[in-house]
Amino acid sequence: MIKVHLVKSSEVSPELFTQVIDLLQAIPGPMTFTCNLESVVNIDEDERFVKTVQRKEDFEKKQIMFQESRSNLTNYSFPMKREEVTWHTLFKNCNKYRRKNRIKENEFVILLTNIANDKNWFACLDESNPFNGFIHSDDWQYYIKCSDAFPVAYEVMALVLQKHMFNGYLDLRTAVHKSPIGCVNDLCIHKKEIVLKLRTADICSHCMELLQDKMTMPEIHHALSIMNSLREKMLFAQNFGQSKPPGRLLITSSKKFFLTDFGNIEIKLRPLEKAIYILFLKYPEGIYHSSLSDHREELYDIYTRISTTGDLHEMKERIDDMVNALSDSASQKMSRIKRVFEEAIGTELAKFYYIKGDPGKEKSIALDRKLLTIE
Repeated sequence: MIKVHLVKSSEVSPELFTQVIDLLQAIPGPMTFTCNLESVVNIDEDERFVKTVQRKEDFEKKQIMFQESRSNLTNYSFPMKREEVTWHTLFKNCNKYRRKNRIKENEFVILLTNIANDKNWFACLDESNPFNGFIHSDDWQYYIKCSDAFPVAYEVMALVLQKHMFNGYLDLRTAVHKSPIGCVNDLCIHKKEIVLKLRTADICSHCMELLQDKMTMPEIHHALSIMNSLREKMLFAQNFGQSKPPGRLLITSSKKFFLTDFGNIEIKLRPLEKAIYILFLKYPEGIYHSSLSDHREELYDIYTRISTTGDLHEMKERIDDMVNALSDSASQKMSRIKRVFEEAIGTELAKFYYIKGDPGKEKSIALDRKLLTIE
């Protein structure tokens, strides 16, 4: 069985880290992905250094002895300064985490970090211990328009597959695709080329042959299912497939929200956001923002069924603040609900799901309630 331990360095947001874990765990199978949200890797300040990146071509390219290629990266000004660390530092921290948590030799430790690396790679495995790896979890917005969690989760899968395909860098140099073909093993010297393999989420026939003797078929199928799920979710997040009609929304008995027709995407909302969202689902005709106080007890009842934190007095105070016409608490909750749906399925499809309405008029959720299932 393949087991992957994910760990983040201190500057990676807990929200991104949780999203990556959720994406990888969304598809059940023989591979397991685990993390300890309380355990964080602190990369020493004296191991970081500031490097000046003179040209956009240097920002886009990996440092490698293969052929080079260039493109036009926009929305960044050069020269620029950024913090970097060496691969040695990253892999040393993987080993430190492995020893501290007594992780078995044949289990992966993959470090997510926002700090750039001196060779400018998205991700890589440790040549001396290929069960260690790192992923640069920042800068994705310059290559693909979606939540960073999608490409980061994809890179986790890519590292797992590459560990089983190759025996060190010699194999990698001879077997990876120097020109992109939409395979997980596209080298992407020109970093912008990664968009192709993210959109195909495929393994070519040659690379599949490399895997067949190294992984079981259930493991390979699990990997392909996760990659395909990520591909579908990225396409919706990028507004592809926006001609599709709105799909079903499922609210489970544990109050989790899933868009079952869009790759079973989970909509991750906080308890207060879930409470106000469920309230608006109950009133298709809409509710005036100024009338939320009329639904105080109803909101309180919904919230106490969802939340597991705080005592009853604290929970009541949270609802009182949200229905207070002089507070912006409710507006903040609605804004975040909108953002979460837009990041999940794109701006056009999201309009059917979030709470919206003109100033001074009722706010409502446009979704046809025939598409709603509440367990």
